[in-house]
Amino acid sequence: MPMDKIKQIPVDKILSLRRLPVPQQQQTENMEEVPSFLPRQLSADTTQLQEKRPPPKGRWMSASAVDLPPPQRSPMSQANRQRELYSPNQYIFILKTLVSVIAVCTFLSMVLLSRLGQNGEQDANPKVLILLWNEDLSKMPRRPTHTECGCVITTHRQHFDKPYDAVVFNADLPYSLEDFGDINRTGNYLSVFAARNPLSLAHGPGPWPSDDWPFFNVTMSYRLDSQLVWSEYYFSHVNRARRLNSFRAPSENFAEDMPGNKIQLLENHIRKKDRLAMYFLYEVDSTSQAESLYLANLRKYLDLDAYESCVGSNDCSHYHFMLIFDSTACPDYVPTQMYIAMHNFVVPVLIGGGNLSHLVPPQSYISSRDFPNPKELVAHLKHLMNATEEYQRFFWWHSLYKLRRTSLPYCQLCSYLKLTQEERRLETASPVDFGNWWSTYQCPKRFTTFL
Repeated sequence: MPMDKIKQIPVDKILSLRRLPVPQQQQTENMEEVPSFLPRQLSADTTQLQEKRPPPKGRWMSASAVDLPPPQRSPMSQANRQRELYSPNQYIFILKTLVSVIAVCTFLSMVLLSRLGQNGEQDANPKVLILLWNEDLSKMPRRPTHTECGCVITTHRQHFDKPYDAVVFNADLPYSLEDFGDINRTGNYLSVFAARNPLSLAHGPGPWPSDDWPFFNVTMSYRLDSQLVWSEYYFSHVNRARRLNSFRAPSENFAEDMPGNKIQLLENHIRKKDRLAMYFLYEVDSTSQAESLYLANLRKYLDLDAYESCVGSNDCSHYHFMLIFDSTACPDYVPTQMYIAMHNFVVPVLIGGGNLSHLVPPQSYISSRDFPNPKELVAHLKHLMNATEEYQRFFWWHSLYKLRRTSLPYCQLCSYLKLTQEERRLETASPVDFGNWWSTYQCPKRFTTFL
């Protein structure tokens, strides 16, 4: 349509065509009446409520926003909302959410660091590799492949392209040399004979070929004449981690040498003891018959409790004594249960066993050999239970020594592998002749009775 044909409309007429708002009174008249059953606050006149309510404050509010009435909420609804916001369940939900977020972040960071560490080890082409030939994976405290003191410890026989520097044979478990010839090894690799249990129970070297004898060129066991002394626990000075093989006699006033915090710790442990004695469960067979007979005699004079372990919340520390049986009496051998008892502030009662005077602090345990029969032993235990000061003297060694646990069992072997041949010779006091080392050591015959 041509522009000249459009009829112009006056401005005042356009403005008159705009819809005017309906007066407030007319709107009210057209609305339905407020039901009478509503609360008084809701049935009141909206205009009066708006006049009573002060205008909102704040520099961000515009003039038009100030004129708008706020949304109305019933008092019951407001109370429910306040109760919902400040209820204990709300706080518990927030706390659980925060804990979950922290746990997820921690787990992801550990996984990331672990992968970075493994990649770094593989990329750096580690210099020292140690293969655990027959280790029990279910009892390994760490991953099947991990690092100790800069060496890679693994149970995977084909894990790296680089040859292994050492192969460890655990004599506490069965083993064979099947597929051993397929293992990639260095020319001067170490074949390690390792044992923590008495050698009278160990799996010996077996019928090796004459050209490979002696097959083992490093010994790692509890024996003090081993090239590497290996045990789960060991004693040292308080401020030095070096293993000790000799101890001084206890002083009359040992508390004077003990820090105040250790005295308080010791008194707290003794104060909570309320049971006499316990022992670890064992497999009943022909080899444990002597133990069963001795326990049967002990039960005539006292009540005994039995546990599978002393870990977690049940650390056995509420007992005064722990009965420990050793039917081997092998030289240099200390039953692991002895260390567990002393670590948990329980006095060990050794039944059987050998000479431990150079292996544990003197007057730190009780030997059944000092009593003619189980009845006399029980009488002595009950006496000590009621004589607090006399019982407390069994812990005198805390003033000078510390019982440490070997958290990295192959760290010593790793350090040994990094030495030169001359340094290795100076580091160990015993020769490498495994045949002589194996044949000259003798364990007494097993105890057939402890009575």
